[in-house]
Amino acid sequence: MSDDNNVYLTRIQSTVLKGIAIFCIISHNFFHLFPPVTYQNEMTLNPANAFNFIHDFSWPEIINCLFSFLGFYGVYIFVLLSGYGITKAFMTADKKTVYFIAEHIFKIYKLLLISALVYCIIVPDISFRALGKVLSLTSNFSPQTLFIVCGPWWFFSLIIQLYLFFFFLYKFIEKDISNIIFIWFVYVIIAFYWVTFNGPTIDLYANAVGHIPEFSLGIFLALYEKQLSFLNTRKFNLMALLVSLVILVLAQIYFYAFVFSFFFSAVIFLSAYKLLPTQNQFWIFTGKISPYLFGFNGFLYRGFFIEHAVEAQSAIWQIACWLGWLIVNYAFAYTAYYFLKFKK
Repeated sequence: MSDDNNVYLTRIQSTVLKGIAIFCIISHNFFHLFPPVTYQNEMTLNPANAFNFIHDFSWPEIINCLFSFLGFYGVYIFVLLSGYGITKAFMTADKKTVYFIAEHIFKIYKLLLISALVYCIIVPDISFRALGKVLSLTSNFSPQTLFIVCGPWWFFSLIIQLYLFFFFLYKFIEKDISNIIFIWFVYVIIAFYWVTFNGPTIDLYANAVGHIPEFSLGIFLALYEKQLSFLNTRKFNLMALLVSLVILVLAQIYFYAFVFSFFFSAVIFLSAYKLLPTQNQFWIFTGKISPYLFGFNGFLYRGFFIEHAVEAQSAIWQIACWLGWLIVNYAFAYTAYYFLKFKK
């Protein structure tokens, strides 16, 4: 991505957004494993969760509550940024062939392999059969295997599946700017059908079809960013933020609003950042090492720190355990980044 005033997101801006998003994700992965909040409307909707969240939302457990119930939404800005980033890379690539996608898929899979290797070194009891399921990229085909071995790793299968859709989505959106509406319309039909006839199951949102709207939005923004300068205006982003917040609130209690929650959670990240831009060095640093923070956080001594957090039964001590665990994750992630220089 070029650091150009004419682009929707510069490289630094994308890195900052990745930093904020991964911080939300890994904090969610820590706090959602113990009270006061141990539930969220992540891939399926239970309206009671929203009311329980309101009941549990109090000081000093506020940090736990926020990250537990809302932190996972950082995943979907990553989906959008993946669509945006791969499109920008494709537009400037010398060879626009299947090898382009294969190269990007290999980079993601290489990160999975590195993470799996660190997992095998650190975790004492390993189910190699379950690990093989994850490495085969089929664990997210079933709710029973979705979170096996290391919960966050379901995202590897998701993003690789989305990359397999890339050529079709890119060509279709490039052909006509209005085709993005058709893609979203098809998604809405599928999602409404799914909710009506299958109920609030997680299958749709564990796989690529459920997240094509965010991914295709990233492609759309990269393709037409110079024609859509109004997307950077304060008025537009304020309106987009307010509308998205309303939809996200409604999505916690209504099934037909829930199908839009992932898309509009990504819009919230974008519009909020456009309204309050920052180049904070902490977020830039976090964004740079975000692949390894994601790859390692699900198993990197999380059980040890959570055990101490639960035993303490103190919100302050739980926050201290969270900060200690973050330090460990940042240290491991930076070490891997320094020696391996992962570039997406």
